[in-house]
Amino acid sequence: MLTRRRFRHSRQNRTLRYGLYVLAALLFIDILTILKHYRVFQQNLSAHIHTDRTTLPSPVRDQKIFICTQVWTNAEVVYYRWGDAIIDMVEALGPENVFLSIYESGSLDNTKEMLEFLERQLEQRFPTLRKEIRMENTTHEDEMNVGPYDGNGNPRPGWVLPPSETEKKQLRRIPFLAKLRNISLQPLLRERALGRTYDKILFVNDVVFTPSDVLTLLATNQGSYSTACALDFHSESRFGLAPYYDTFVLRDTKHQPHLSLQFPYFRPSDSLDAIWAGKPARTTTTLPRPIDDTALGLPFRGISDGLAAHHLEASECCLIHVDHATINPNHLPLYVNPAVRVAYSTKAYNLVHFGGGMITRTKHNGVRVSLAGPESQGFLSGVQYVLATWLHRLNRLRTSSAAAQQAKVVETARKWLGEEGTMAERAEKARELGKNGEMCLIDEMHLLIENGWRHA
Repeated sequence: MLTRRRFRHSRQNRTLRYGLYVLAALLFIDILTILKHYRVFQQNLSAHIHTDRTTLPSPVRDQKIFICTQVWTNAEVVYYRWGDAIIDMVEALGPENVFLSIYESGSLDNTKEMLEFLERQLEQRFPTLRKEIRMENTTHEDEMNVGPYDGNGNPRPGWVLPPSETEKKQLRRIPFLAKLRNISLQPLLRERALGRTYDKILFVNDVVFTPSDVLTLLATNQGSYSTACALDFHSESRFGLAPYYDTFVLRDTKHQPHLSLQFPYFRPSDSLDAIWAGKPARTTTTLPRPIDDTALGLPFRGISDGLAAHHLEASECCLIHVDHATINPNHLPLYVNPAVRVAYSTKAYNLVHFGGGMITRTKHNGVRVSLAGPESQGFLSGVQYVLATWLHRLNRLRTSSAAAQQAKVVETARKWLGEEGTMAERAEKARELGKNGEMCLIDEMHLLIENGWRHA
């Protein structure tokens, strides 16, 4: 009896060991397969990065670039990184090839002083540079104090009553941002009136970037695109993987929102396949009717206040792509380029370029100083790529489908369409939403506050 028990235990142990060996072998094969994909990822990523500032990539040569920026309450980044990067970018592109439009309003720190310092530097370095640096004193609080009604009691656009919070209307964030972006584009109209046209509009907010990032972005897909976007980052890493920031806008070729904040971001789609391979990822927009209500012809905009009142919102940066696709039925594709990674802080920028190693810029007695850190490790290390692969598999198992996530949004939009109103009002609603126009919608409400914005 004792012998049989030992034999049984021995056989069970042997089976367990064999099982562990098989699992270890499968794990080893899986890691080798992932690392094989990682080598392709690295090769493609490196092939798309333009590092030579002295020679413009072919798609950027002989191009006129309108550079459009909005800056708000970010003096530290403007002084230590952004201002220098703007100067270097103008030099790389050639001051004769660009127009620089910078708009700032109501900053809560000394951003205006930093921009005035930058303006003096630009005038010294590039006396013939065409530019407009516009600074205003209107703060968020000033905008909010105007109130939701004019002197005649008529409602002002951009105000909404938050659900289950207060009986007082509050100012929406997205229409406010759209207005600022349109102001920063006004010099483009004046340039057009003078007969000066531009091949591309480059939007660069107050983020950490380098001229190499700009040249690489402009050369995305050999210059064949309607829009090319960088990846942007903000906060600390999770499992060594920096979380992507602007998920409000990100969509894939199936019109689905992101799967996770960490690389590779997308759900199964052509976009995901491209990101895995380190190539510019094509994205797609649907085609609702554009709402064109400014002299620009293609303005930034927000969704209507009536739709937003149902706790829905859509980014102005998503809507403009939808409108662009509608106006230009044969428009070229949109791309997200993983070779271009910008950030809202130096620490976040270093994390997605140098594995956290510090390569920063500082100023000493007015002189720019470069502090060189370790060699660039690229976007991800091999270990991070393996980890990202495994996390992505888990996220696909435990995350509900895009259709389920968007079900509430679609239901709410349909409810809005069915609300009481005249036939003309209902027709206008249908035109705004358009066929599958809810692609940009999310189940959120963004409200302006004195020092930024908040969720309702």
